[in-house]
Amino acid sequence: MTHRTFLYIIILVFSTVKTTAQSTKLKAFLKCNCDARYIQQNTLFIDYVRDQNLADIDIFVFDISTGSGGREYQFNFTGKAKFDQKENNLSVFIDPNLTFYERRDKLLKTYKLGLAYMLQNTAYQDQIEVSYLTPKAEPIEQTADKWKNWVFEISGAFDFEDEKSINEKEYRFDFEIDRVTEMWRVRSDFGFQNAVKTFLGEDEQYNSIRERSYFSASLVRSLSDHFSTGIFGNFQKDTFRNFDSFYNFSPALEYNIFPYEEVLNREITFAYKVGYSYYDYIEETIYEYLTQKLWTQSLTLNVRYRKNWGNLSSYLVASQFLNGENQNRLTVNNYVDLRIMQGLSLRVSGNFQLIRDQINLPKGEVSIEDLLLRQRQIATNFQNRISLGLSYTFGSIFNNIINTRL
Repeated sequence: MTHRTFLYIIILVFSTVKTTAQSTKLKAFLKCNCDARYIQQNTLFIDYVRDQNLADIDIFVFDISTGSGGREYQFNFTGKAKFDQKENNLSVFIDPNLTFYERRDKLLKTYKLGLAYMLQNTAYQDQIEVSYLTPKAEPIEQTADKWKNWVFEISGAFDFEDEKSINEKEYRFDFEIDRVTEMWRVRSDFGFQNAVKTFLGEDEQYNSIRERSYFSASLVRSLSDHFSTGIFGNFQKDTFRNFDSFYNFSPALEYNIFPYEEVLNREITFAYKVGYSYYDYIEETIYEYLTQKLWTQSLTLNVRYRKNWGNLSSYLVASQFLNGENQNRLTVNNYVDLRIMQGLSLRVSGNFQLIRDQINLPKGEVSIEDLLLRQRQIATNFQNRISLGLSYTFGSIFNNIINTRL
């Protein structure tokens, strides 16, 4: 036997062992709105594949914001083929005060805990170890919440841009107060903003000034697993919409087809509002009003699904002034993220509005300055926007290697 033949045999044996090792490695498809790379890097006994059809286990992580500003994550594990359709669901709350590193470590621990269940009674259970943190002898007394679930948020910003022919200044301030319990949800938001734009031409100077201040509040009460009721109120002062002041007060009733505890995965809700509105205009409107008192009603359909095949969200609102059938509006917002086949995803979003309720438009013709600088709202009977996107990924089915160099 020559040295070259012996070398070929060694290479063949090594390649066979390596291929066999890879073929017995667990394959997982992970979809998470989180630091997925960190999870992959700390579970290298798994091969993470890009194609869902090649995975032994599908892991989808759905998240939703909570009343305290944190997020609730739900890990859905679904086994396939040799895992005989094993399933496991785990939830974890991520406190908003945690650092980035603390958040991802907590998600990783939850992920590993879910995997331990999926791998039990399989050939892979020998590859994992389970540890238990022994509690201290004396139980830790839980600290009472001195804020009683109230959460406060203050934000502000100042933007400035300057060049030879354009000068822009804008400042914003927002103050938000929320409280969420099992039975009640309280929300309030106050803010104002001011934007000034100056355009310098050769002979003329144009100024665009927009001011807005607002306050909104709501009180919602849970009635059952499917019903909720609430009271909504808001105030606006907006130069763009010709509002010197605007007030609205509306009670509402909502019905969810599914129990509210399933909101992370699916929800279909219907909400009906009827309310009273008062308008005080800056300029006389096209209907020759300086003030108006009107009753309104609206019906809202909200559909959200977060499934293994992708995400779907649809929001439809039909509103009407009760003083006339011709003064109404229909708004539809849609978003779809759909996995069609191996490596191919479709994303579609759209906003469609049929507008028949612009009672606030100022009387008189619109100037070129108002039209170009958008200093005030312009008459229209529709407003549409659509976005369509496709993505296709191909190549190696594995994506568990981490390399961040340069």
